[in-house]
Amino acid sequence: MANHHAGLFSPGKKLVGPGAQAVKYDVLSALLVVAAQGEPVAARLALRLSLVITARYNWRGGYFAVGQKELARMWGVTERTAKREMASMRARGWISLSVPAARGRVAQHRIELPVLLRDTMAFWPAIGSDFVARMSDAPEPEAESNVVPLRPVAVVAETDGSGWAEAAQALQAQDPPVYNAWFAGLQVLEVSGGVMTLAAPSRFVADYVRMHFLTRLLVAVVAENRGVRDVQVVVAEA
Repeated sequence: MANHHAGLFSPGKKLVGPGAQAVKYDVLSALLVVAAQGEPVAARLALRLSLVITARYNWRGGYFAVGQKELARMWGVTERTAKREMASMRARGWISLSVPAARGRVAQHRIELPVLLRDTMAFWPAIGSDFVARMSDAPEPEAESNVVPLRPVAVVAETDGSGWAEAAQALQAQDPPVYNAWFAGLQVLEVSGGVMTLAAPSRFVADYVRMHFLTRLLVAVVAENRGVRDVQVVVAEA
């Protein structure tokens, strides 16, 4: 779906240009926690991509150009396996081909940051609340907020198995004023095809949440339900 995600999917987080070096360590942390805790195939690919980023990523140009022979040597595998692993990374959307191989020149690949981060976010809480907050442009739980709530008191949703109640509790602890103003009125409509649909009490709330807080919502939900890959916010039917 084509939702705008503030925070980790915004133009401010990129692997090239000013600030790229700071993002580098966050991306490597996200990959390495998957390498440590993810399912075997994802863990292996995350570890190998981390090595490529560390050793061969061109931070000025925003790409890496490594031949199959060098990849095989770096990963300790055959060239056929190296080719297959690169194909697997492209199939997952983690990397994409930017310049095809030509005579005397190896192919160039770029990292697809939004997809890569989306696929790793379920593991972010293992790194720490500071990492989760930074990656989702949210305050840490102990931080104060100057947002004025639109309603004085908010009750956290009851557990329904979707993960929303637990996510809502985390969001409330993270930033009570924002939770009271924008998240407290959200209700789960359904979870289908990896998408959680939340109903907002008004179009104004739905539009504002989609514009400013969708990434924060997604990170909180995925931490509680790894079967969710996206969140959409709609207006509740009258």
